[in-house]
Amino acid sequence: MKFRKLLRSLWMGAPVLACSLALASTSTATRPQLSSSEAASYTVSTFLNGWAAGAVSTTTGNYVVCSSCTYTTVQAAVNAAINAGGSTRKYIQIKAGTYTGLVVIPSGTPLTIYGDSETGVVLQLGANYAMTGAAFKTAVGNSSNFGSSAPSTVQSYYNDCTTRSTLQTNCTATVVSYASNLNIKNLTIKNSYGENNSAANGQHQAVAYLNNGGDQVTLDTVKLIGNQDTLWLAGTGKRTYIRNSYIEGDVDFIFGDMTGIFDGCEIHYTNARTSTGVIAAPSHPSANKGFIFSGGSFTTSGGTNTVSFARQWPQHGSTTGQVIIRGANIGAHIKTAAPWMQWSSSYAITYGSSGNRRLAEYSNTGSGAAP
Repeated sequence: MKFRKLLRSLWMGAPVLACSLALASTSTATRPQLSSSEAASYTVSTFLNGWAAGAVSTTTGNYVVCSSCTYTTVQAAVNAAINAGGSTRKYIQIKAGTYTGLVVIPSGTPLTIYGDSETGVVLQLGANYAMTGAAFKTAVGNSSNFGSSAPSTVQSYYNDCTTRSTLQTNCTATVVSYASNLNIKNLTIKNSYGENNSAANGQHQAVAYLNNGGDQVTLDTVKLIGNQDTLWLAGTGKRTYIRNSYIEGDVDFIFGDMTGIFDGCEIHYTNARTSTGVIAAPSHPSANKGFIFSGGSFTTSGGTNTVSFARQWPQHGSTTGQVIIRGANIGAHIKTAAPWMQWSSSYAITYGSSGNRRLAEYSNTGSGAAP
């Protein structure tokens, strides 16, 4: 028990005894490991950068969503909460059920959106990159939620996406938020376009959740389900904290340039479409913190020594995206010798250097951990 407490203190950024300045003995050029002294700079606390994130608390919902409630869609409840205004946090409670459609969360009044059950409350939509705007409009339904009485951001997003010839990635999200200080808890967000769709063939982006620029956003005990591009964190220097959650996909399914803190999460690679995919596609500029996975696990539905942790997306004209993995249990699906992939021959892997490690591990366990 004392040993577990010590490990936890190390993960959360407590002072570390100066055991050795050298890299761990398992460190190689293609699978770098942090030294114990370096590890103190790559923790949940340092990535939160002064923000005291944690478990999301809930109270009786100010707005309740269910098939027989005043609000039968999540979007209708969001619209009402934002239109009511004010700076006091409002709570949107979602009763058990599957809710098919689009949810756009604009900035304004701080919101906590929570379900009665992580698996029993499902927000879903089957949008994908190649879908037409007209088909998207039909799939979303509930057009009255996006009319003149809706917040302007909600209207703008809907009007843009429903008139496109093809959606492209940023119009495929089941839930897209622009809000800072947003809390989402105890529900599932799913992009249902995927494994059994003959047109998908591993190529069409289909986002489940997009944080489009909101800072200090928390997802607590949430399931994010998709295939390619499941979770998009967009906004350089902004922060999203995800705790005790489950994220599933097969191609670049955690990506973007926002600081993302994954605390005790299960990252699940599903290989129904491809067994040789990549988990993350970070695109953080070299001066910014990226993704940190602390604790939790990397699991799979099959495959051995075939999957890469990440490839650095050159969104900003460089390949400096950051991924740090520490204290996690790594499954055998992760490539043993070289788990990091280059984006292309034009963009070599950037591992970083002392003081600014871009791709590195520390103190991981499991059959896929560094030998």
